[in-house]
Amino acid sequence: MLKSDAEHSLDKIFTSVRVLIPNALRDLCGESFFLTGFSMIIAGIDEAGYGPLLGPLVVGCAAFELPGHPDQPLPCLWKGLGKMVSRSRCRKGQKLHINDSKAVYAPADGLKELERGVVGAGLTLGRACADLEAFLDLVCPTLSQRCRSYPWYVKHAEEAFPIEQDAISLKILANALGMEMTRVQTRLVKLSAQVLLEREYNRMVEATRNKGAALFSIASIHLDQLVRDHAHEGVVIFCDRQGGREHYGHLLRSLFEDWSFEVTQEKSERSEYRLERNGKIARIIFTEKAEGQCMGTALASMLSKYLREALMRRFNAWWTKQLPGLTATAGYYTDGHRFLTDIAPLRASLNIRDADLVRCR
Repeated sequence: MLKSDAEHSLDKIFTSVRVLIPNALRDLCGESFFLTGFSMIIAGIDEAGYGPLLGPLVVGCAAFELPGHPDQPLPCLWKGLGKMVSRSRCRKGQKLHINDSKAVYAPADGLKELERGVVGAGLTLGRACADLEAFLDLVCPTLSQRCRSYPWYVKHAEEAFPIEQDAISLKILANALGMEMTRVQTRLVKLSAQVLLEREYNRMVEATRNKGAALFSIASIHLDQLVRDHAHEGVVIFCDRQGGREHYGHLLRSLFEDWSFEVTQEKSERSEYRLERNGKIARIIFTEKAEGQCMGTALASMLSKYLREALMRRFNAWWTKQLPGLTATAGYYTDGHRFLTDIAPLRASLNIRDADLVRCR
């Protein structure tokens, strides 16, 4: 049904009240004032493994609850949590390094810095993880079970967790981060991932006939969950550009067809959309270098990279055990083909199909 003029006026008044009351109370009581009814969600979505020939595609998501309103200037989480979080590496090790995974992780340095940020933040959710299987189940509940259908992703006896960090140090750091989050009335409410293993990836790409469409389909699972679960608070979602796409309006209209939909802007560097229904608000922003604009997107980027690297370690451990002397691979195109050539006789003897091991695009 179409809204009457009176209903539209009431919606505008309601939105104005939501914006003005918390701002006025903060002016009166100071920046530390916080009222749960006026909290909002800032979330980010990013991927790792879009380009490789081998290994999983991972799309991560991280969301924080904090004081504010989605139609007001957005607070900076790096600034708000500056006592415990930094965009750059802290030499003394007193802060978590949260940034684009490319800035945090370098293969020559190992997983230590990446793991520190991802697992340290994850521990603030309040669930301890005794091994990697438990962490996989925390962020992607079906993943450890699905891994068992691939021999190269099954947990092996030598696997440690944390992989490179010290568990006690991580718990101490996570406790300090949790206390600082409480002090500034911020909390991590979502740290999750959608992981496509090779067989699943190939089926999705074949179904969509487009690699970019497959990526958006996975990201849309996070978008749908965030909007359904958090739009009543007001949610702003930053997504890294999906496969170079500039226009997302028709895709979002299909995904949220029962919401009022507005295209705020569509430009080469940034596309923004606004959803509203019964006072619920969601802003969805696709932008270049989203990891530098939203700490949630940066953490999602790190989570995606961490999960992919952890699974590639299992992948290489299994194959090198089957073929001693085999050089491990990161799975990217050129070296991936080298790896496939090296294992070709073994793979034939094991009757491993391309569809189970090699990504089709």
